Amino acid sequence: MRFGAHYLNTYVPELDGPTPVALQNLLAQVDELDRLGYDDVWVTEHHFNVYGGNISSPPVFLAAVARTTSQIHLGVAVSVLPLHNPLQVAEAYALVDVISNGRLEFGVARGSTPKEFESFGISYEDSSLRMKEGTAVIARAWSEDAVTFHGELFDYDDVCVLPKPVQQPHPPIWVGASRSDDTFRWAGLNGYHLMTLPYMYETSVLRHWIGVYREASGEAGLDPASREILGKFHIYVASSDSAARAQAMPYLDRYQAIANARNTHRTEGAGRRHSLEQQIELGNVIAGDPQRCIEIIRHWQEALGLTTISGTFHFGGMPQEMAVANVRIFAEQVMPAFERPPLPAATPRDPARSMHGA
Repeated sequence: MRFGAHYLNTYVPELDGPTPVALQNLLAQVDELDRLGYDDVWVTEHHFNVYGGNISSPPVFLAAVARTTSQIHLGVAVSVLPLHNPLQVAEAYALVDVISNGRLEFGVARGSTPKEFESFGISYEDSSLRMKEGTAVIARAWSEDAVTFHGELFDYDDVCVLPKPVQQPHPPIWVGASRSDDTFRWAGLNGYHLMTLPYMYETSVLRHWIGVYREASGEAGLDPASREILGKFHIYVASSDSAARAQAMPYLDRYQAIANARNTHRTEGAGRRHSLEQQIELGNVIAGDPQRCIEIIRHWQEALGLTTISGTFHFGGMPQEMAVANVRIFAEQVMPAFERPPLPAATPRDPARSMHGA
């Protein structure tokens, strides 16, 4: 099992303080994650709202993180590709990989917030195609000397994108899939790792989609067991189940209120809405003493075949000391219960070699 921390910052000014203070606190948390041995830190791209909007440029944030950490992998979960030119995305994230000496984990998705598309003046109708073509362009930009690509939306001839990432042929690519067989199948056929939100769906629905993903991986000649499947959860660990619920509930409730206020879109296939108490009882929120958290993670590991847990440990204006205590107790009393093979080291690029087919 691989463990990471996920930051979709719900900025609460009266609790988090001024934006510079809030961001410095997040950077300090990431330094602590690195010290404690977490495998990954993930940030989400959102715009124009206190729900995630303070990290509207994930590569800038990750580049800052790269300079103060040494081991933790730096991920975006996800880059909303339809909002961007893929060549600029390739440049920005390759620079993160270079600055971090090969620690980038690159997640993509089509986006789930139509309002953001409206604000940018970009149509949401072709977002799926923009995501797929954009991902292909980025992979080529990273692994080839120059990009030549002729698609329905993007058309490039012999464009040299710099810098080239340290990892070759390119950094790991992950897909945030949440809507239909098509996205899960596309991710599997291309050998991309998978990101899921188990708390949003009936388990049988998500199990079906993961089955589609694995079947497509097999069709592509890949061993499905070699692909990572990530599940994202809110996590809060305390000395007892009752203490965890009492301490986390006000911040979970505030996070949920902020999320509901910015997004009335309901994802196809999502299960019925539960109260926060029910979410905790069902294990959709991982909250309790260390043993209960271990049991919930094992449940999801067995039910869906998850190989990676990404935890939102800081949410809803939670004080810095609570967030730091949360990541520490999880690292010290939950993570050791699971086998954790080392992450593969970056394979440095040989500048003397051509990038074609690398």
